[in-house]
Amino acid sequence: MRTFKKSKKINAFLMKKQEAGMHIGFVPTMGALHEGHLSLIEQAKKYSDLVVCSIFVNPLQFNRKEDLVNYPKRIVEDTKLLEGAGCNCLFIPEVEEVYPQPPKIKFDFGSIGVGMEADYRPGHFNGVAAVIDRFFKILNPDFAFFGEKDFQQLAIVRWLVHSTHSATQIIPCNTKRYNSGLAMSSRNFRLNESELAIAAKIYQALSFALENKEILMPEEIISKCKSMLAIDFSVDYFQIADENTMLPLKSWSDSNHPRAFVAAYLNGIRLIDNLSLID
Repeated sequence: MRTFKKSKKINAFLMKKQEAGMHIGFVPTMGALHEGHLSLIEQAKKYSDLVVCSIFVNPLQFNRKEDLVNYPKRIVEDTKLLEGAGCNCLFIPEVEEVYPQPPKIKFDFGSIGVGMEADYRPGHFNGVAAVIDRFFKILNPDFAFFGEKDFQQLAIVRWLVHSTHSATQIIPCNTKRYNSGLAMSSRNFRLNESELAIAAKIYQALSFALENKEILMPEEIISKCKSMLAIDFSVDYFQIADENTMLPLKSWSDSNHPRAFVAAYLNGIRLIDNLSLID
């Protein structure tokens, strides 16, 4: 696995590979890698001749300074995991490599950039779009792979590709889960064994939504799931929305693609998840 820290060097390297007819697959991360990230690498290998993974803790994505400071940093462990997974290139730039000038771009995402994460993390999606836009320009990947756990973020990336007329094809990947149903997340590194067991109740609430959509209206499910989670969590939101527009549903007839979304704190650690409500 080759490691690059400079944008110009990895750009020149990848350009030569593409000129030779190779397809580039890109997996962006902020490090603290787990099996979910490695499953993205596995998908990338199916589509691509050469797989690039980035590790970059993007400061623009954090509206709370303490979250940026406390974000897990495991570069030695991450590098070993990527090598074992068959990643070909690792890009670990400093902030000035990604943002030579302070980005001034402000995006209007429409309905997908309103509500849920957008409400609780102001500016977060603008930071996501800014960094992905920069990475696509530096790396020019043929494919980019994103997990569905951050589903609203996935919608933002799709919007970005469409609005910038990017040639990069976005490949969504299923959420990787533990046997308990808990979605794999870098934030799980901050949970102890008993907290990991409690965190699985998030998936139980999402499963309740799926199992009861034939007998309960969206607002009834939301109320019951919030009550279930409130025993152990501080709930930011439990929402049922259309997965294309992110608009909340009052009736099941409002959408052919309903999805339940949740964000909640467990002992100060914020966890998010979502689940399609189509059988």
